[in-house]
Amino acid sequence: MTALPEHEIRDLLAEQLEVLEPGLTLVRREFPLSDRPLHTRGRIDILARDRHGLWVIIELKRSTSTSREALHEVAKYAELLQRDKQVAPDRIRALIVSTDWRELLVPVSNMARDWSHDLRGYELQVHDDRTLSVERVTLLPTPVEQYVTPVHCIYLYATPQDRDRGWRHIQRVAAEIGAPHLLAADFDRVNDMDTVVAHHGLYLGIGTVKWGNALSDASEAEGYAAEHPAEYEALCEINARVRCVGVESAHPGVLDTLLENPNWDITGYRGTGAFAATNGAFKEHDWLLMLAGHDRGNGHAKFIGTANPRIASRWRSFVEQAMTSLGGNPVWEVLVPAWLERIAQQPGDIDVFLSIYNPCDLIQTVVYGWPDELARWEPRITAVANFPDGSSSIVEGGLCTNSLGGAPGFHHFAHEVYSDPVSWMVTRYGGATWASDLDLVRRLGLTYTFLEITSDHSGAPTPEDERGLWLVEDGRASRYSSNDPEFRVALRLNTYRGDFVPLRDFLKSYRHEVNTLRVEYLSVLDMRR
Repeated sequence: MTALPEHEIRDLLAEQLEVLEPGLTLVRREFPLSDRPLHTRGRIDILARDRHGLWVIIELKRSTSTSREALHEVAKYAELLQRDKQVAPDRIRALIVSTDWRELLVPVSNMARDWSHDLRGYELQVHDDRTLSVERVTLLPTPVEQYVTPVHCIYLYATPQDRDRGWRHIQRVAAEIGAPHLLAADFDRVNDMDTVVAHHGLYLGIGTVKWGNALSDASEAEGYAAEHPAEYEALCEINARVRCVGVESAHPGVLDTLLENPNWDITGYRGTGAFAATNGAFKEHDWLLMLAGHDRGNGHAKFIGTANPRIASRWRSFVEQAMTSLGGNPVWEVLVPAWLERIAQQPGDIDVFLSIYNPCDLIQTVVYGWPDELARWEPRITAVANFPDGSSSIVEGGLCTNSLGGAPGFHHFAHEVYSDPVSWMVTRYGGATWASDLDLVRRLGLTYTFLEITSDHSGAPTPEDERGLWLVEDGRASRYSSNDPEFRVALRLNTYRGDFVPLRDFLKSYRHEVNTLRVEYLSVLDMRR
């Protein structure tokens, strides 16, 4: 009976609406809609009301070819029902009824997840006695996102051939235990060859897995292991069976250190499952961002990303991932989302770029960065929003002060917070540096700043452009514009003679104490610059 013309099946369905769900009542078949200013019109196959009084658009299709039109028509009719008949959007539902779901299941599943209206599907059967039966279609669940978790490890090998064999062995073990998604980077020693035995490394990241026992009751499960227990157990199993010269634990951020180390070069990437080279969707730049944790904020200290507020789903995850990297910084945790929200309120497509480095560890900045590499290790934010009309908002954030220092000085305060280098190391490896760092920053009179330049023109900023000073007041973000008289007062209270003193200048004023502390910590760490 499915050979009946579609209009006859429609009439049968209109007479037997109860087969779809109890309480449906017919409003009209071929319900007309139009919007003259938009030069569009249409007819709903069946318009009904449900037992809660909601309007129900019922779109009927009986062949694969016509099924492809269903989503277009349902979306069009839902919009026209609001415009032409002034029906509130929260009072509109839609049902797609078809005898063939081969071409419908995937697109309807996708639309049902993201559409603001309730959307359901039914597979229809027409019997010889002209009665109908339907079965509600189970739509596809949201695909499980595969990403590189923060569970990482480094394997060292004597030769490239050993590394290739090691990679094949890791693949086999991972496949056996149900961890099919791996991403790895090859890195090779290029300088100071005699100082290490193994010249060839494999940096491994574990993708999401569904197996493994939770480690919530295991005392040794901390940090990333507690957050990703299945992946951690997968790595433990791999490590128990791997053969190499050496194994070192790693986490997002370690790969950045390798990239910046002149003694090592990354020479390529390997992957399995979702991260296989045959995937075709990703390039080497994507692999790097995944392993470094920049794309999700998994590095906790670093995030790099771009987004457009008009693409709502991506914008939400972009903001969430940026916030992950701001943990432990109460100032930027307030100011960054406030700036992003202000940007998102502007009309049109906006290109937003955001780069965050938030180590929450001033001692680390000094030990590794002073004096020549401070720019690489100090806290910083760079954010740019480019608007459709060519205007822009540029934000720079850093650790600054409103004074040039004074007694008792840097060395004194550092030892008040950390009695010695070992106490700093214990705090650091315990993942609680951010709390001690807040204490140290406060004692030194340093503050996390957030300065904005808004230009109504393309090109580099000019002195005439508006300046914005962002501050946290009573736990909320406040923005002071250079166009308002309050700006001068706020600037005077938070700067030294109208200017923020950057961290470099602050440390210069304590250069002897900073040098002494750095040498003290380096001697314990046994690091050679």
